[in-house]
Parts: sequence; structure tokens; C-alpha cells
Amino acid sequence: MTGYIQLELGGKKRGIKFGNYALMEYSKLNGTGVAEFNETNPIKLCADLVYCGLRNNCFIKKEVEDFTQEDVLAWVDDMAMSQISDIIQLFEESVKVSQGIVETNEAIEASSKSNSKTPKK
Repeated sequence: MTGYIQLELGGKKRGIKFGNYALMEYSKLNGTGVAEFNETNPIKLCADLVYCGLRNNCFIKKEVEDFTQEDVLAWVDDMAMSQISDIIQLFEESVKVSQGIVETNEAIEASSKSNSKTPKK
């Protein structure tokens, strides 16, 4: 996953990074499987994604988190619906890229395993 966006949140510019850490955090937060997310409520989905993306960015940059999940909910309440859609779309694109990489690696591994089982002449 390689999605990144920077937004003005809580009075300062903050990076939102959609990487594997964000995906794991989202899964833990919502009790979903990896790369599985709930689209029934776009506001909650966006707030959860922003929160997890902010945490991922802090983790990567070794920054101290200076926000809570409640802060993020309030910030998302102030966002335009177009911004919410952009965030959800960026996350979805990031997940697709990540899944494509996993599927390619799995195909390469399967191919190399089947080639190693083929008797040599």
C-alpha cells in the first residue's frame, strides 16, 4: 500500500499514510479481516481511515501522536464530502496496489516451487 495525502487537521498539516500498518490498525479497530472494510457509513469509514493513516504516518516518521480518535471524528465532521470521498478512494486504490503485489509475489513463489519439483534432465 502506498497512498499518502497531507491535510490541514487540528490546526496543522498532517500526513495520512495508507500502508500495511494502517491496514492492520483498521482491521483491529473494526474487527475485520485484512483488506476488508465497512462502507455502510462513509463518515465513520473516513474517520477510521484518517485515524489509522495518521497513526501509520506517525509510526513511520517516529513522531508522537498528538491526536485521539475523538479528535479525528471531530475533524472529519468539518470536512467537505468531496474530501471524504477522496480519502476513501485513495485508501481503496492503495489496497488494490497492495493486493496486486501480494498476488504477484504468490504467483512467483508458486511458479518457482513448481519449477523446483520438475525433475531435471
